[in-house]
Amino acid sequence: MKSKDRETLRNMGDAELKAQVADLKKQLFQIKFKRTTAPVENPLVLRTARRKIAMINTWLRQRELAKSKTAEAKK
Repeated sequence: MKSKDRETLRNMGDAELKAQVADLKKQLFQIKFKRTTAPVENPLVLRTARRKIAMINTWLRQRELAKSKTAEAKK
C-alpha cells in the first residue's frame, strides 16, 4: 500500500473507517467465494485486503485507547 493511501485512510473519521472495513470484508468474502469455483485473476488482492483491514482496525483501536487515556487523565 502506498504511503499516500495510508495517509488518506489515517485522516478519515472513525465512521468512515468502519464503513471502509465493512466494504473490505464484503469484498474479501466475495473474492473467497469466487475462488472456490474458479481461480482468482490476482490472488494478491486477498492479502492486500486482509492487511488493509488489519491496519484500519489497529488505527481504530489506537484512537479508542487515546480517547480513554485522555478521559482517564481528566478524572
